[in-house]
Amino acid sequence: MKGLIIGSGVILGLVLGFLPSFQRRKPIWWIFLSVLFMFVTIFLTFVPFVGSNFATLKFVAKNIPNFVGPLYFKVHDIQKFDSDPEKTTVSKIIVSNPRVEGVFDSLFVRGDLPKEFQIGEKLIAEVKYNPTTQHFEYLKTIAVNPLLVLPYVPQLGEQIRIMNFHVPCAWVAVVAYLISMFFSIKYLRYHKFEDDDISSASALLGTIFAILATVTGMIWAKFNWGSFWNWDPRQTSIFVLLLIYFAYFVLRQSIDNAEMKARLSSVYSIVAFVTVPFLVFVMPRLLAGNHPGSANSGNAGPILSTQEGTLNLLQTFGFSFGFLSFTMLFFWLLSLKIRINQIHKLILRQENV
Repeated sequence: MKGLIIGSGVILGLVLGFLPSFQRRKPIWWIFLSVLFMFVTIFLTFVPFVGSNFATLKFVAKNIPNFVGPLYFKVHDIQKFDSDPEKTTVSKIIVSNPRVEGVFDSLFVRGDLPKEFQIGEKLIAEVKYNPTTQHFEYLKTIAVNPLLVLPYVPQLGEQIRIMNFHVPCAWVAVVAYLISMFFSIKYLRYHKFEDDDISSASALLGTIFAILATVTGMIWAKFNWGSFWNWDPRQTSIFVLLLIYFAYFVLRQSIDNAEMKARLSSVYSIVAFVTVPFLVFVMPRLLAGNHPGSANSGNAGPILSTQEGTLNLLQTFGFSFGFLSFTMLFFWLLSLKIRINQIHKLILRQENV
């Protein structure tokens, strides 16, 4: 089911990107859909709360002393009693898992019971797990009857949200470089400068999206690995990829003759793309690293993992819309860039007349 939903976003983005042709102005309905899908992506990324089940928080708390995390639960029953020797009022809340029937646990609330604690209410609360009593201790309420809830993934927590931007940006970069190579081949065959314009524009946008993937990855690394840059195989491979395509633009800027520039940069684009599958898909999986999907990782990470509980349908749809919206954004920008290049050439032609 996960693969089908995510794959639908990828395929739909490509279909809408190519149809109507990206070499022409996009119609109003297409632009409306593009903006709508991006809005849905942002909404599904930032609006839902993150809430964990009982088992996940207990697992994390056993490995991290004094761990505090968000617990998603349904109030099943309330019991009040005094706690000796302080005579502090303590409420014992029997809570259930809203997603799984028949799974119960205990949550202790010290002091006055918050008014939102009513039987049948669904809550997300910041809690601390006490390994001695093997129960959760309430700290504060995060959300009451949340409509949308993302699952808590160990070691990621709130940082899981950035994956809806990070991975699609990397995907779009690969698509852009592929299109650049394709039109480079077309130029070498037919010698039409329009093909060279499309190739260079696509390479430029691909590099921009690769930079965005790198920046979002660095933000993710800061919170999960402790620093923005760790020379992880995934970081190293995209760094090398950027250097390769930076050299592509240096080559284009160093040649004045239009025909020579188009021919040499086309050859370079073809050769450069040969490295893309290796640097993006192969090398990071052959070497051990911190990034999900490395040689020492058991799965491709919480987004693509098939392990139970790592991803719910809401997050899967958010990830799918990320692919869809960013792919359409790329084709929209590519259409604009191609037409800007055409206008620029027209102005130069008129000035030379």
